[in-house]
Amino acid sequence: MNHDEEVPPCSCKVGRNIEQYNLDDLNTEFRARRLEEQTSLRDLADYVNQRVLAATLTADDVDVTDALYGAVSDEDALTTLYEALASDDTPAERTARVQTRLAQRGVDIEAVEADWVTHPTVRTHLRECLDIETQRTSTITADEARDTIEWARTQCANIVDQTVTRLRNANVLETGPLDVTVMIQITCTNCGTTYRPHQLLSRRECACTAADQSDGPTD
Repeated sequence: MNHDEEVPPCSCKVGRNIEQYNLDDLNTEFRARRLEEQTSLRDLADYVNQRVLAATLTADDVDVTDALYGAVSDEDALTTLYEALASDDTPAERTARVQTRLAQRGVDIEAVEADWVTHPTVRTHLRECLDIETQRTSTITADEARDTIEWARTQCANIVDQTVTRLRNANVLETGPLDVTVMIQITCTNCGTTYRPHQLLSRRECACTAADQSDGPTD
């Protein structure tokens, strides 16, 4: 049975991508990957984004390997291209080269990237459109929190880096190579103590809370 036929069209971002890019089997893939393979929300988001990228390249008659610099197998070409555009580990210069190469071949890469989804968007689609429960646990661990904070920090740095690179490519900025760094600080409003996220997660308490506990109750 084709489960997609049972799902009415939805107006969320994933649903709009299904309609715009003719990804008719996407909901079926979601069910299989999430329910049977326990695929993470972040990996599902990457899967959607690669499908959007592939559909765009097909519509624009662009060969995936031709959009890349360096030798790569046909089997790995789409993943390699997507990582060149989206991965935080990809040097900004390489991302800019790939973006330029795609633009030269008629691909509106800014429009494509605007249609990409994040894992919270996928979570919303699974829960509200497909009625798939995404809550795996009622608690959050320090390691999970650390991973989420680090993901948000690197995403922010990547967006700033890409924006500055575009400004340089457009000759709005004239600089040497730039290195973007984003630092997150967390400040206790009671005592004013400031921590880096890993420091607070390692301590598990603020200095003022620890001091209050050590003083004990007073008459």
